[in-house]
Amino acid sequence: MMRLQSLLRPGYQGLIRYTLLTLLLCSSVAQAFSITEAKRQLDDAQDLRSSSPHSAIKLLAQLADEPDLKSYPEEYYETLMALAHTLISQGDYDKAQQRSEQLQHFAIAQSNPYHHAYSFLLLGFIADNQSRFDQAQAYYNDALDTAIDANDNEMIAQSYERISAVLRRQDKYIEALKVAQKSINVLSILGETEVYARALVNLGIIQTALGDHESALETFTRSFELSRELSFDKGIADSIYESGVVYQRMENYPAALKHFKMAHELDEKSGNLMDIGNSAMRSGFMALETGDLKEAEYFATKSQKLYTQIDSKSGLTRSYNLQARIALKSEQTALATEYVEQSLEIANNYNLTGYLVASQLTQAHIAAASQDHETTLERAHQALATATLINDKDGQIKSYQLLANTYQAIKDPQNALDAHLKFTQLRDDLGNSQHNLTLAALQSRVEFIRKQQEIETLNLDRALKDTQLREREWQLKAWWFGTAGVFMLVLAIGYRQVKKRKLAAERAALLQEVVDKKNAMLADVSHEIRTPLTALQLQVEALQFNIAQDVDASYNTINRKLSDINRLISDIHQLAMADSQSLYLNLVQCNLTEVMTLWEQEFAQFSHGKGFDWEANIQLTGAVTVSWDMDRIKQVLTNLIANSTLYTDKPGKQRLKVWQQHKKIHITLEDTAPGVIDEHLSEIFERLFRVEKSRSRRTGGSGLGLAICKSLIEAHHGKIMAQHSELGGLKIVIVLPIEVN
Repeated sequence: MMRLQSLLRPGYQGLIRYTLLTLLLCSSVAQAFSITEAKRQLDDAQDLRSSSPHSAIKLLAQLADEPDLKSYPEEYYETLMALAHTLISQGDYDKAQQRSEQLQHFAIAQSNPYHHAYSFLLLGFIADNQSRFDQAQAYYNDALDTAIDANDNEMIAQSYERISAVLRRQDKYIEALKVAQKSINVLSILGETEVYARALVNLGIIQTALGDHESALETFTRSFELSRELSFDKGIADSIYESGVVYQRMENYPAALKHFKMAHELDEKSGNLMDIGNSAMRSGFMALETGDLKEAEYFATKSQKLYTQIDSKSGLTRSYNLQARIALKSEQTALATEYVEQSLEIANNYNLTGYLVASQLTQAHIAAASQDHETTLERAHQALATATLINDKDGQIKSYQLLANTYQAIKDPQNALDAHLKFTQLRDDLGNSQHNLTLAALQSRVEFIRKQQEIETLNLDRALKDTQLREREWQLKAWWFGTAGVFMLVLAIGYRQVKKRKLAAERAALLQEVVDKKNAMLADVSHEIRTPLTALQLQVEALQFNIAQDVDASYNTINRKLSDINRLISDIHQLAMADSQSLYLNLVQCNLTEVMTLWEQEFAQFSHGKGFDWEANIQLTGAVTVSWDMDRIKQVLTNLIANSTLYTDKPGKQRLKVWQQHKKIHITLEDTAPGVIDEHLSEIFERLFRVEKSRSRRTGGSGLGLAICKSLIEAHHGKIMAQHSELGGLKIVIVLPIEVN
């Protein structure tokens, strides 16, 4: 779940500053109201929100209740919003709702549609945090209607993003995905903003929940790069944090731990204690999964202290549960029991049902470790009942699995079998549901890409119409000002008409060319996606009607086809980034001689493994330092060598040559027959071009690999071309500058 985000700036100040501020407030009671002093107090309270939220609430409440502050609407709005957000972060929802309604009444009285819509977002956020999802969605819809009436696109996009978030919390992932895409479409018109970065994070979270992990990582990467361009520290940390969640779901715990620790370092710099606690807690769980108990204990203790400081009950529940699991892993049963009882006490006292299941399961595992089978069964059934109550499928699966193991341990085969069957059924149902959601998400993503292309086309049409309108206005002005010289006016109009026709013809031709290329690209992509989707449909129908001879083979085929579709969409996205000049290069200086020597060993091993002879000639003397994105260059060479192995007859040979000439690096890759005819040498780098139309069916390629290679080389200000090889096959020539500016 996305971490709690305040739409206002966080900060950090110590206890000494708060003490001085309190004394200042007390001494100024009798003084006349000053807007300058009020602004200063507001800034100071904002700085205290993350380090001392209770102090910030006190200062903000005093300021909000100052009658004269209403004479300064902007400061009054900011005070109420900051106060509402801080109260929400502390779980004081009743007071937060009162302040949000106070904001709403003032916005209505002032006829301020922006803050009127914002008050609905706050009220929705409060209901959202209390799991009153229907009420939250109603508030968010009111915010959307208000923003539409005010024609405020940014607020429209924020409303869509919040509606999407509350839908995904109700497991309505496909609806959430479609609404999130609406938010992205609106924001794409407004340009790259912090709101856009937040919307991308929300979209990535939904893709993660749908099991589309590759797309989620791409989305978080886009959010990370955009946030870095905007110097938006919160967006950078959230993108890295949510990438860690993806790796956690993929059970790649080392990668997840790496990302959570990176997010934790960034959170510490920002000073938001809730975010610091969340990333510390996640890091602790992943350290436990990787077996590093010392590091897990460090992060667990740190998160507990932070949650205690800000009085976060949900955070303390998870933190104590984590410490219980660490103690259990360390065979400290008594300490584990103490921690889990603290976790359960908080969860029960504050009705934190969503976190209760994990603590109950931990309590059951503690009993199991002590061979107390009766208590284990009792605790496991409690966890199962709670998980069933809140429809927590994962909790139900873990409960049934523990019950099956315990019944088996006490030699109760019938109950063990029943529990195992229910565990298996739930796991399979969850897997099938996840599979169907992933397929629906892929179809929605293709439709999303198509709509974005339509938006681009509409923008082109609008720009052309605006240009024509400006030309007509200019002609009208020219007509009135040209009355001084009839002869010169006729000549000017004639000359202008000739130029106008020529310019209009050129623009029309250019626009038609762009539209034709987009249509052709869309048709080709649709054709490429249709084939694996057809195969998927056949396999699913075969499984549905129990006519598949080999079920495992059918599932393997489905997985391969899904991988083909993901790879094709990834290739299209990379080319789209290159077209929009948003392809990011991580330029680093490195010793090309050393790097190329290491790469050549990998390439030789790959080539030999495919049954080809390999020859390399690295003619680099001394240390040659280049400034390239080495991952991108290696991607190009790997792609070219892989292509060569696919389209070269066996037994065959591949040859790599690298040398420096002046301030450029030359790289050639050659192979043996068959070659490519002259007319195709200049076409093989075009998108979806194949010398043989059947090749993609035989090799599984998308037809975009060489186009991607060309875009990456050109991004480095280099050149790539195809020639005939002396070996009888194809020769690819790459020329790159040593430094890319």
